[in-house]
Amino acid sequence: MIPDVSILVAVGAGLLSFLSPCVLPLIPGYLSFVSGTGIERIRDGSGRSGVFWRTLFFTAGFSAVFIALGLAFSGGGMLTAGRANRAVAIVAGSVIAALGLNMIFGFLRFLNMEAKAKAPAKPKSAAGAFVVGMAFGAGWTPCVGPILASILLMAARSGGAGQAALLLAAYSAGLALPFIAAGLFFERLSPVWAWFKRHGRGVRIVSGLLLIAIGVSMAVGRLGSIGAVSARAGIALKAALASDPTAVRIWSAASVAALALILVVAPLARRRPFARPWRIVALALLAVLLALEAAGVVSIAGLLSDWLLFQGA
Repeated sequence: MIPDVSILVAVGAGLLSFLSPCVLPLIPGYLSFVSGTGIERIRDGSGRSGVFWRTLFFTAGFSAVFIALGLAFSGGGMLTAGRANRAVAIVAGSVIAALGLNMIFGFLRFLNMEAKAKAPAKPKSAAGAFVVGMAFGAGWTPCVGPILASILLMAARSGGAGQAALLLAAYSAGLALPFIAAGLFFERLSPVWAWFKRHGRGVRIVSGLLLIAIGVSMAVGRLGSIGAVSARAGIALKAALASDPTAVRIWSAASVAALALILVVAPLARRRPFARPWRIVALALLAVLLALEAAGVVSIAGLLSDWLLFQGA
């Protein structure tokens, strides 16, 4: 069975693929092309239903291609065993780490060559949007390529077709869900897209670091150890709650209060605007959480321990 951490990594890799400089700036164009709706109508939200329906089929198209690639690569994990299997893990992990370093430093220039499958004519139906999605999935861009290649190498090491399909389905979900959200709420999410476009270099660095972490973990045989660490932390927290619940609740409330204080002090110390919507929402949520903890309705430590145990299951 694939460790839960691998599924989470695959979802995160799909999200980073969406945020990459090769995909994010083109989102309005993709949505307009797939749905047949003008960019202005997409920006003001007037063509939302049509955009959503076509985008759904578009994402299904590239997901089908990615899952098929995962099934094709899954055969590699069944051809090796024992020491040979360990050697494959080291080689695959090293390749993934090298791809991560290249995303940060760009020293493998041949990977900057771009090969794309030519998209068909502008789709006139949901089926046409599905075909365009398949063409997108068959394409190869410098930004998406290394991340997708890394997930495919993980699929080759997964040990079976079902696990490989699940891994690529998770990657596809990470890439597809933001597409669908963009189709539904583009006008509301525009500031978010703009922020990520301004920080494209940072996205590439985060993507590279993720690939390096995956590669090193795979090479040393520790890719699934995070789940075990999570489970042990959850058990320890449960034990602390059982032995001294008052002290744990105090520490939990103090930690949440400290986080709220950081959210208040940080912008003031840097002389930046405080009244950002996300900051106000975050502070409101933390205040509600503290109130529920004080009233005994919710145990923050209990929720955290349950989450840790779920991740380590």
